[in-house]
Amino acid sequence: MKDSVLQVGIYQGPEIPQSFRVYAENVRRHLPKQEIAIIPFKDERDLPKSADVLWDIRSGGGNPPPGFLLKNHLPPLAVTVHGFAPVTLNGWEYFRTVKGWIMSGHYARLKRERWQQAQTSVAAIIAVSAFVKDETIRYTGVAANKVYVCHHGVDSEAFTPGTATEPGSYFFHISNDEPRKNINRILTAFGKLRRDNNNVQLVLKLPEHVAQRYAGIDGVQVMTGSRTTDELADLYRKALGFVFPSLYEGFGLPIIEAMACGCPVITSNVSACPEIAGEAAVTIDPRDEDRLLEAMRTFCQNPRVRAERAAAGLKRSRCFSWLKSAQCHSDILHAAASGGKQETFQNV
Repeated sequence: MKDSVLQVGIYQGPEIPQSFRVYAENVRRHLPKQEIAIIPFKDERDLPKSADVLWDIRSGGGNPPPGFLLKNHLPPLAVTVHGFAPVTLNGWEYFRTVKGWIMSGHYARLKRERWQQAQTSVAAIIAVSAFVKDETIRYTGVAANKVYVCHHGVDSEAFTPGTATEPGSYFFHISNDEPRKNINRILTAFGKLRRDNNNVQLVLKLPEHVAQRYAGIDGVQVMTGSRTTDELADLYRKALGFVFPSLYEGFGLPIIEAMACGCPVITSNVSACPEIAGEAAVTIDPRDEDRLLEAMRTFCQNPRVRAERAAAGLKRSRCFSWLKSAQCHSDILHAAASGGKQETFQNV
């Protein structure tokens, strides 16, 4: 370490998913308070010479770090792992193409082999949930004492409950529309609910390039384009409920964003969803459309249950903060830089 301030080279790569970007930006803004200086870089030519430790923030989809970060002469490497969805799920639950379905097993084997080759070069892994920690140990070969859990946080200033006493007449869902987000089952359950209650609506916030896929469905409004944080929070606040029955989530940030806005949540009982939601959400088997329908119908017909879930969710959301997450990251980055070992811990 060059001085009392830890110099951290952060690799983000040329393109990262929006959810990874939100994570990195929120952790980064609190790191200076932890006596950490940030040195961003985008490729091998840009590698920071003064870094005490390198940090790859974007290992998702079961992908290991890029090869240039694994060279022996470089500073210690910490890697944030967001999940292993295409390794864990069946091909048709992750890929949209026939080729993806056929090749999914081959892709998963290649990723696991690349992790086996890379694992000795990784000083520490930051898993975004205990669920992802377990998967990391199972798939990568990295020793358990190198894998730490740091939950995400929620912006408690932006995502706040509203003042309205009555919700709107819509359920809300936001995602990137990957098959694992389970939108087809949401639509099936909603279609049945709509037969009983013609006033209820479903609002989907999705990428613009997929909007046409859901155009013209009765009672469904598709929103595209960028939204400010305030606009997104308002959508959560006014919803009857947030519907997020994913087949796989490494964390599931929208769960705690919705809860922080006082919006009751219906989510999955698989992957990281029950870990993040705790007892506050209604958790269901995401492959059971009837259970999803039952949960949505309850929020429509039973204001008391909906209010109880909203209050429980608001309390649950207060367990997560970006400052706490940054403190957890700081401990791990310092440990990786010093080559020391710490007991495995998590930040909540």
